[in-house]
Amino acid sequence: MEYAKGYDVSDYQSEIPSDATFVFIKVSEGARTRQNHWREKQAEARRRGIVVGYYHFLHAENDVEGEVAHFCDALGALPENELLVLDFEPYNQGVSDATCTARKNAWLAAVKARYPRHKVGMYANRDWWFRTDDECGDFLWIADYQAPPGTPRIQAAWRFHQFTDRPLDTNVFGGTAEALRTWVGAPPADVPGHDAVRTSRSTATVVPAETRAAERSRPAWERLVAHVLSIPEGDYEKWNSRTGWDNLTRWGRQYGEDGVAWCVIFEWCMYQDAGLAHIVPKTNNVTAFSNWARQRGQWSEYPSLGAWMNWQNGQHTEIVVGFTATTVTTKGGNTLPEGGDGGQGRGVYAHTYRRTDPRVTGYFAPNFPDGCPPTADPHDYRGGARVDNSGRVTPANALDPAHPRRGKKMALVAKTVPSVVGDDSATVFTAVPGRAWINISADYVPPGEKATVRIDVSDGAGTWLQFNQERAVGNGEATWLELAEPARTRVISVKRLSHPQARLDATLHYPEL
Repeated sequence: MEYAKGYDVSDYQSEIPSDATFVFIKVSEGARTRQNHWREKQAEARRRGIVVGYYHFLHAENDVEGEVAHFCDALGALPENELLVLDFEPYNQGVSDATCTARKNAWLAAVKARYPRHKVGMYANRDWWFRTDDECGDFLWIADYQAPPGTPRIQAAWRFHQFTDRPLDTNVFGGTAEALRTWVGAPPADVPGHDAVRTSRSTATVVPAETRAAERSRPAWERLVAHVLSIPEGDYEKWNSRTGWDNLTRWGRQYGEDGVAWCVIFEWCMYQDAGLAHIVPKTNNVTAFSNWARQRGQWSEYPSLGAWMNWQNGQHTEIVVGFTATTVTTKGGNTLPEGGDGGQGRGVYAHTYRRTDPRVTGYFAPNFPDGCPPTADPHDYRGGARVDNSGRVTPANALDPAHPRRGKKMALVAKTVPSVVGDDSATVFTAVPGRAWINISADYVPPGEKATVRIDVSDGAGTWLQFNQERAVGNGEATWLELAEPARTRVISVKRLSHPQARLDATLHYPEL
């Protein structure tokens, strides 16, 4: 069998060799260093029609999140048949092998979470392969210069073998050029003709056909909301001392306008990802989409799944991912954990508000091609019956057994704070391990006044984790507290300190559970 031949290149090489069937292009290193000419090589590889991948050289002494963001922000949106690789050879970095392994695994999981439909693998030489565990993502690219091409001296399954660095790094794929193209064009799966030695551990998981069919059979609005829920929460922008947070994200690049406010851009990209860009306007302006919806009779004062919420008369927007009889839960981009009023947003986060919150201006309710989603509107133009609770949509990644965040979903537990003022009565929650927030919302507070609550958090065994955390909230407002010690189970007590006549609701919010 004739193995497919390819190369890995960086700024040290001016071009891709003419006999390459595939190429891996170095994009970044550490948290700050980026290659100057990788885009030119990307364009050349795509023009020639060869299989292309991109790699990042890990500095294990750094924070993993910064390295992931550095690599992914450089890449932006990519075709699903292009490969992503971690270059794992952390020599002389002053970090133990165990720490290097943990950070390697965290990098692979985080990049896979950002690119769930791409193959994400690892490069290592034999030395580091034997010093770490056998986690290599979707595939292993092994360097062994003492073995003939296609015969690396390891017992684990491999996809690529780097067999020499003279005159430049040269590799083979464990199969023919045709098998390579079949593999990169399919979801992670075994490839006929791959004759590497396979152990009991598979480097990839086959997504069953019935699972893929179940996802396709979902209504359009449900696929959309599932996709929104599957986006990991966190900061996606970078900070620099000259201009602050930079508004540069993969969604800006996908939309075609980066470096600007991106809350509406994020929503448009979510619809495009779900194959629904044709039912919403392509705009980066909240007022523009609101006017567009009003002109077409697609505006509502009530939440519905998938709707675009207009916040503060055009200041911000997020997508509705859930609602109850009294609350609405949204998730959006260019925001903060504390919500749209917390200052300049820089990430993707979910929030829960009172439906009567005066800051909610209204909702753009798109006309989905296969019917009306769950809606609170008693006269929804799409013909759906009003419901008091939207139900819960399973995130898209929960259907994918190969996804590292499989089964993750947002969860809410809502309770009303008793009207008794003081220590004699409290609302109590138990929070399982994981990031979580307590949100407090208020109604029927007199104008100009604020109701006060006290939040105490313990480990349930007598140790205070957060004590005497007071929050003041006015009529129609909401406030929040992020819970400390996310690795532990926590018991939360919410007590009313004033305004017995006001309605106060407390919501325990898990961004992912």
